[in-house]
Amino acid sequence: MGTADAMVSSQERSWAEQVSACLQNGQLQRARSVVHHWMQHYFKHLPPHPPRVVLRQPLLWQALADVVERTGDQYLLELFWQEMDRVSLAPTQVGAALPLLGIPILNRPDLLLRLLDGLDVTVERLAIVDNSGGSAAEADVHQALTELEQSGHPRVRQIAVARPFANAGVAMSWNLILRSFPSAPVAALLNNDVRIAPGILAEALGRVDCSRAQFLPLLPVPQEFSAFLLTPGCWDRIGLFDPDFHPAYCEDLDYRDRLRRDPNVGWLTAKDLQERMAALNPSSSATINSDPQLKVFNATSFALNRLWYLSHRRIRQDPRGTWIRQWLCEWTI
Repeated sequence: MGTADAMVSSQERSWAEQVSACLQNGQLQRARSVVHHWMQHYFKHLPPHPPRVVLRQPLLWQALADVVERTGDQYLLELFWQEMDRVSLAPTQVGAALPLLGIPILNRPDLLLRLLDGLDVTVERLAIVDNSGGSAAEADVHQALTELEQSGHPRVRQIAVARPFANAGVAMSWNLILRSFPSAPVAALLNNDVRIAPGILAEALGRVDCSRAQFLPLLPVPQEFSAFLLTPGCWDRIGLFDPDFHPAYCEDLDYRDRLRRDPNVGWLTAKDLQERMAALNPSSSATINSDPQLKVFNATSFALNRLWYLSHRRIRQDPRGTWIRQWLCEWTI
């Protein structure tokens, strides 16, 4: 550890001790003042694009939590979150390899293998969410994914498969992929029935600035969320997908609305890429269309998801009805 690091650590320990002593003695205003000064110093001296090891300040975070817990000072806490909102990532060159490819699957493993056969870029990590648990397709999907894990793929460096107890749904699957690999500078999320046009992924990677909040759909309306890229800055601002839309449909409309409301998020329009992808993907929803029973289930869940999308309860983030919507929308008898 260098001299500067030692001095900073010593100062941090001193501030932490002061806050602790003030709280023990009931000097709440003094404790708040120390934390406020400490926080100002911390953010003022951050480099333009701080790495994670520099951003992590457990002593400060603990002291701030202790003060807020004792005082209920939401103003001080909001100052902290506003400063964190201003933190920007360093520009990242991802090169020719796709850092993260995420794919949920419910059935039709043959379509997933077709998608992977169309890869013409190296994928650092392939993350698959196996939602077939408890369905008629479970055995086929499990066998195909097991073989894929064991044999690997010439274009993929690492394969990770998550197996929920049952169909987690599209939104929760996307969230699981993003939450599991937050260090990925950009993620491509695709439906398993999508076909990838030659050169598309490489060209899309070249158009995304991973240090900014950006979203790039690879297919035109209404299929934007069948294949898209997004950066960490995007879901840092917008949040994750709403799992109350279960198991599929309308989660894309909700996220589209949130994206468009934020002027700081770049919605990249790539009509040339979309036209090439659309030519190769004239139809969609192969997961449902290949199983008559799923079409019946989807008629129910889609209607209820529409009601949730149109409801002011969703806008107000009213939690009532969470269980009954999940229960009614399950794709099972």
